[in-house]
Amino acid sequence: MASAGNAYPPRWERASGFPEYGKESLATETEDTIGGVEKRILILDDEPGILEVLSQHLTSVGYVCISTTSPGQALEFLREKPFALLLTDLRMPEMDGLEVVRRARAIDDDLSIIVVTALAEVTQAIQCMRLGAEDYVLKPFNLQDISRSVARAVEKQRAVTESHEYQERLRKRVDSATSELEHVNQELRETKQYLENLLESTVDGIITIGSSDETIEFANGGALAMAGYSREEFLGLPVAHLLAGGADEFRNVQRLLSQNEHLKNYETGIRRQDGSAVQVNISFSRVENARGEFASTLAICKDITEQKRLEQELKEMSVKDALTNLYNQRSFFERLENEVERARRQKRPLSLLLFDIDKFKQYNDTRGHLEGDKVLSGAGAAVLECTREHVDIGFRYGGDEFTVILPEAGEEQSASIAERIRETFEKRDFDGLTLSIGCVSFSEEHSVRSFIEKADALMYEAKRAGGNQVRKTAPEVQTSK
Repeated sequence: MASAGNAYPPRWERASGFPEYGKESLATETEDTIGGVEKRILILDDEPGILEVLSQHLTSVGYVCISTTSPGQALEFLREKPFALLLTDLRMPEMDGLEVVRRARAIDDDLSIIVVTALAEVTQAIQCMRLGAEDYVLKPFNLQDISRSVARAVEKQRAVTESHEYQERLRKRVDSATSELEHVNQELRETKQYLENLLESTVDGIITIGSSDETIEFANGGALAMAGYSREEFLGLPVAHLLAGGADEFRNVQRLLSQNEHLKNYETGIRRQDGSAVQVNISFSRVENARGEFASTLAICKDITEQKRLEQELKEMSVKDALTNLYNQRSFFERLENEVERARRQKRPLSLLLFDIDKFKQYNDTRGHLEGDKVLSGAGAAVLECTREHVDIGFRYGGDEFTVILPEAGEEQSASIAERIRETFEKRDFDGLTLSIGCVSFSEEHSVRSFIEKADALMYEAKRAGGNQVRKTAPEVQTSK
């Protein structure tokens, strides 16, 4: 996990007394492997300190861990015994994480893979997802919640707290030693300047909110840029005008702060001066004056717009087939159950298409997988072209089989859509490849399973009849070859 922005391993080594490791491979198994495949985890990282910490933590919660710094040795372990999970760094000197994921997937297609990456390498993490990795985690991270506790935010909060404590110590010195007043005042001025420079150096927004009138008393440059205000416009602005939830939301924040002095990782939106919204993650804390009285609320705001966009992109990738741009089988059953329930409850029409590509296996075996992928992509494009946007839902069911859910479509309309898909695919002229389509409309006696089975049976009837046709009810054939 070597990266310029990750300071964890050196701190852990100093704090825990870990020895310095050379460049030789480190491979340790922290428990006996009799725990079973479901408990066995392979951890790969080029930094021994991180391996030690991750192994100890995961072992403490019941996993059997094998760790190594060598990608080659990790792949050998995968060949020797099955694992439930491979946890691998993305950037390593011997072999990058992309290649590790590719080779590990080739060794064990059922292996779960998680890659660890920096935010700057999210594009590579997405590539790993395309290769078969199930998830990724961002650095820096802590052991209790990998996706949270960004070190920079903690460091900033610590700096603010230390500065307040330092000013309080200076105030006591002024009260007890008037002879040092000028010296102390100079120190205060220097501290104030240092604090202002520190606060202005961050792109995150830092504001303080008055306890009496709930208006903004202080804002750094990051907050001004985030909200799109000038300093004169921003100072004195009621915080209710800034938060997406207005005064009610801030009252709820104060209620939570009254129960716990700190409120971390609070996600909301703030309203910019131009009316647009910015998604932010805010850490709130209550600040007391020298008498222990509540004086103001400190808010540190981090813009997470790009993070949310990437999360949405990864979410889409988890339910979509990258080759055809249709949804995948995992999402098919959930969507179909919802649509069947809605059709049953509202007495609305619903139809289902299930089709595959005639003689695709022979084509794929003779032409090769690259040409076969073009055919599959063409089938997906035909579905997208011939169905209703934001209404119909296409899925790659598996291999060369596809399904299409057609809400609000009865027998006649669904057969028409199926025929358009068949004709559109045939016009793409993949050396005579055609589609056999089963088309079934929902009725009360159907369960989700029988609904699918009926469409599947009709598809095979179409294939037995010679293919290149839509079959909606036996023995009728919607179109001839």
